[in-house]
Amino acid sequence: MSFEDLHDYISFLLNRKDLVKIDDTVDPDLELTYILSEEERVGKGRAIMFSNVKESSISAVGNLFSTHEKMRYILGEDPNTLGSRITNLVKPPPEKSSFIGKGLEMMKELGGLRPKITNTLPSDRNELEKVDLFRYPICKTWPQDGGKFITLPLVITKDPETGNRNMGMYRMQVYDSETTGMHWHIHKGGSEDYIKEKWRNETMDVAVVIGSDPLTIFSAVAPLPSGIDEFMFRGLISKKRSELVRGKTVDLEYPRNFEIVLEGYVDPSETRMEGPFGDHTGYYSLEEEFPVFHVRKIIEKKDRIYPTTIVGKLWHEDVVIGKTVERMFLPFIQMVMPEIVDINTMEEAVFHNMVIVSIRKMYPGHAKKVMFGLWSLGQLMFSKIIVVVDSDINIHDRKEVIWAMTTRIDPQRDVTIIPGTVTDSLDHASRIFNYGSKLGIDATRKDASEGYTRRWPDVLEMPKDLEDRMKKLLKDRLMDK
Repeated sequence: MSFEDLHDYISFLLNRKDLVKIDDTVDPDLELTYILSEEERVGKGRAIMFSNVKESSISAVGNLFSTHEKMRYILGEDPNTLGSRITNLVKPPPEKSSFIGKGLEMMKELGGLRPKITNTLPSDRNELEKVDLFRYPICKTWPQDGGKFITLPLVITKDPETGNRNMGMYRMQVYDSETTGMHWHIHKGGSEDYIKEKWRNETMDVAVVIGSDPLTIFSAVAPLPSGIDEFMFRGLISKKRSELVRGKTVDLEYPRNFEIVLEGYVDPSETRMEGPFGDHTGYYSLEEEFPVFHVRKIIEKKDRIYPTTIVGKLWHEDVVIGKTVERMFLPFIQMVMPEIVDINTMEEAVFHNMVIVSIRKMYPGHAKKVMFGLWSLGQLMFSKIIVVVDSDINIHDRKEVIWAMTTRIDPQRDVTIIPGTVTDSLDHASRIFNYGSKLGIDATRKDASEGYTRRWPDVLEMPKDLEDRMKKLLKDRLMDK
């Protein structure tokens, strides 16, 4: 399924009774986001449209990605299946005779990769005479937030050396009617473009799209390798070319189906204090200096809708997005490290703080090899703790994981601490911003090759044939009653 734009997706949710409308007056300061959060807390997870937001004539919508069912509709298939489909494209065929067929398959699948670019805006888009960010229902989520934040922006930049586009999602604190913060973490794609422009001492063009089709929004947060165009990624998933339009005042292209677009610039010599902000870690991100985005021009759809999302103490829709990314990218990880059986970026650990991975262990030190492999793989470099277990452990069962962690390790032998390494910008516990340490735990069974001199005991298990007989007997007895 491929949605044409945000309106198309909202109509779909409305028809499925997965979206509710609130016509009462709602304050964008705390009230609106509390309602979205409460919908998640009670487990319904419906999208919510707010048609009467205080001090704005524009409707707001949230919880667009709040359930796994929504994500399957957005992606068009199950995340695991999609990840396997894309991964299989780049795998060599098992037999030489299959190369022609493989090539034809790749041509068919990759046909939607290259975006279609035009100079013409849709007829229902208007260029505003005056830049005024206060016209939008931009929210303040938590009491100690430094102000109102745009939380679902598609921030588009260009690498000044290669010309490659980048689209990411970075929160934007509204300072006044024409400027915002640009929360570029140092390790992210937008920040790389910014640093290169800083080296050149050049002002950089930036386009910010607020509202597009849900697959384009998801593509902005997908952990793609550096240099991979998010619009090409979107085309690969949907098997349909993304349609982009060239900017009016910026040398950039952005989705033609936008609701609102902010064209502007960032001066690398200018920074401003940004934050605090109630973050998905469950704590407030503290004030730090970040670049400033200046808006030159605003273009918007006539019946534009302002989309927003919330993050904070567990749980919100970023958990759903995170788990979708995990399932979707598992086949890519397994292609690089085929010994990996499964991976669990733990929700309670804010995903990157603890990763559990099960492996088919084949040699001494195999668990450490996997740890360092994951730490060198894209955004998994932010993983603070990696726990490696054997393939017999169901890593999505917390009881089994804790059992393995407490019965298969000797702390002196199996715990590895890596000092002086990169950390996520949201790691509040690290002593220095963006720089700290990591922990690896080898919770696999050991043998003599790893210095284990005792006999490892067998796990308690019933014979398979007995289990089958008893399960049948119990089923028959229960059915009789």
